[in-house]
Amino acid sequence: MAKLLILFLAIISFSPAVIGEEFVREGWPGEGTPRLAAKSDELVLHKTPDLTSESRRLKYKTGWLIVWDQSKVITKKSAIWTVKREINKGSCGTLSPGVKVEFLQFEAEGWGAFKVGDKICSLKATRDRDFDKAGEWPEVEWWVRVLDNTKAAVGWLLVDAQQVNLLPRKF
Repeated sequence: MAKLLILFLAIISFSPAVIGEEFVREGWPGEGTPRLAAKSDELVLHKTPDLTSESRRLKYKTGWLIVWDQSKVITKKSAIWTVKREINKGSCGTLSPGVKVEFLQFEAEGWGAFKVGDKICSLKATRDRDFDKAGEWPEVEWWVRVLDNTKAAVGWLLVDAQQVNLLPRKF
C-alpha cells in the first residue's frame, strides 16, 4: 500500500498541474529559448504568476534584456475542438471523428496539450486538417520569474505586448 501511495505521489509531482479550471505548464510556448526585452522603463512584477497577486513596479531600461529563470504558461480558458478525422499522433491514444477534446495550450512544433476525458495528454495535430474549424483558441497567460543583477528572484512578469518585446529565440 505504501509503495502505491509513493508511486501515485511521484506521478502527480511530474505531471502538469491542473488547478480548478486552469492548466499550468512549466515551460514556454514555441521552440528555442525565448529572449525578452523591456518595452518601457519599468516592469510590473507580481508576487505569484497571477494578475490578482500583490504587484510592484521595478525600474528598468527600455530595450534591456529581461533575465528570468522560470516560466509558466497558464490556461485561463480552454477551447473545445471536435475531431474531424482519426488522430493517433501523441499520448492521447487514437481519437475518432466526432470526439470532443479540450485544447489547453500550444507547446511547440505542432504539439499541444489537450484534455481528453479526464486525461491530460500531448498531441501533434493541425487545427484545420484534424479538427472542425468552429472552435476558438484557448486563452493563456505566459509568466516568467525575473531575476535581478545578483540572480535573486524579484517577481513574476506577465509576458505581454505592453511590457515585453520578443526577440529572436536562441537555439
